[in-house]
Amino acid sequence: MSTIYDVYSDYVASICSNKNLKDFKSNPNYLYMLEHISKNQGQQYLNCITEKTALSKDDIIEFCTINDKIGKPITVEYPFLQDISVSPSSLRYIYHAHLILSHMKRLGESCPRDIVEIGGGYGGLCLAIHHFAPRYDIHINSYTICDLTNIIRLQEMYLNEVNPQLMKVHFVDAAMYGKDIPRNNMFLISNYCLSEISMDHQIKYREILFPKVKHGFFVWNAISLDKLGLRHLYNEPEIPVSGNQFNKYVWF
Repeated sequence: MSTIYDVYSDYVASICSNKNLKDFKSNPNYLYMLEHISKNQGQQYLNCITEKTALSKDDIIEFCTINDKIGKPITVEYPFLQDISVSPSSLRYIYHAHLILSHMKRLGESCPRDIVEIGGGYGGLCLAIHHFAPRYDIHINSYTICDLTNIIRLQEMYLNEVNPQLMKVHFVDAAMYGKDIPRNNMFLISNYCLSEISMDHQIKYREILFPKVKHGFFVWNAISLDKLGLRHLYNEPEIPVSGNQFNKYVWF
């Protein structure tokens, strides 16, 4: 019997085989997994951006225009953006990129500049981090996405189409749990993915990848933080809440 994730994975495999990214973001077989942020949640992300970052309206519109031009996402209008229609998910990527880049900025010289992301979606967060890094005076040495084979194919296609310069991004098979990443002292990101996968997979990441990690950021939405396996510096409730009330932003 197929699982909900199988539907998503099979659909991604089909669009990669057909080399067609025309409207994947609005397809029901993809929409339910990664492009489901509501208009109201998008407004809350927009509020967080305007209240907690130094990014301007033009900065927001610029990134959304880049990220929304491929895949035909469902877009909505927001008065602050002069009723320009944008994807609420793009607003989430902007805010999450801010949380990550501002943390790297706070860490200063001790912060790694080699990033590894577990579960990269179609590459939206990777794109946002690269786009906004100069605004935070952050230079990224390398960026590695650890994911399943079919999903990596989508990420390669998407990032190559939206910004060919990002093809310096590395991709590794999630089945290796980071064993084939030839770096240490990395900055680890996993927004939702790591806390949602089975405990067996989490344990493998702790054994193999975590020793190569020095700092990072998670959006944590499943198991107790006590079982994280890393000493986190601090955490706070996810705002806006995208799932349950126990979701956390975690910095370490």
